[in-house]
Amino acid sequence: MASVQKVQSFLAYWFQLGKPVVLQHRNTTCLPTPVFQGAQLSPAFQACWQQIMEHPEHSFLAGTDENLAELLSDEWDIEGCARCTMPLPMPVRGVKLSPCPCADLPTWPNDDVPPPRAAVCNHTQLDDIRQRLHGQATDDRDRLHQTFAQSPDLPLMPRPVPTANAKTPPEQSALDG
Repeated sequence: MASVQKVQSFLAYWFQLGKPVVLQHRNTTCLPTPVFQGAQLSPAFQACWQQIMEHPEHSFLAGTDENLAELLSDEWDIEGCARCTMPLPMPVRGVKLSPCPCADLPTWPNDDVPPPRAAVCNHTQLDDIRQRLHGQATDDRDRLHQTFAQSPDLPLMPRPVPTANAKTPPEQSALDG
C-alpha cells in the first residue's frame, strides 16, 4: 500500500516537472507552486492536497490512469520508473499497462537539468556536510600521522643553495671557514 506520505511525495516530484493533478469533480487542475517551503510541503501543496482529498476517486495525476483513491489503497505502491527513475504507481499484483507520466514530456528525462527532489532540511544537510568534512579532516590527519610514524627514514629536505647575492648565515660562515 502506498502511504499518504508516499503519494504526496509522488505528486511533489511530478509537480516539479509541471504535471498537474486533474480534479474532475471541480473540472479543473491543481499545480501548486512552490511545492516545498523549507523542509516541508508548502501551504500551496497542502491546499491542493485538501482539494484532492475531497474526492480522491475523481483526482489523478495528468498522464496516469489511476486515481488517487486507488493509489491510497492496498492495491498500489510507488516505485521508480525504469526509464526516468521518477516515482511511478505500480500495482501490487499484476502488471502496469499504462505508461509512466514521463511518456508525454518530450524533454524528459533530461540529464542537463537537476532532477526533481524531495524536501530538504537545510540545517540537517549542513550538519551532515560539516560532520563529513570534520571526519574527513580527522581521517586525513590520522593518515598523515600514521604515514610519518611508519616512515622514520624520510630524507631531510635539502637546504637551499645560496645565490651570489644572498647573505650567508653566520653559523654557516663559521662552518665553511
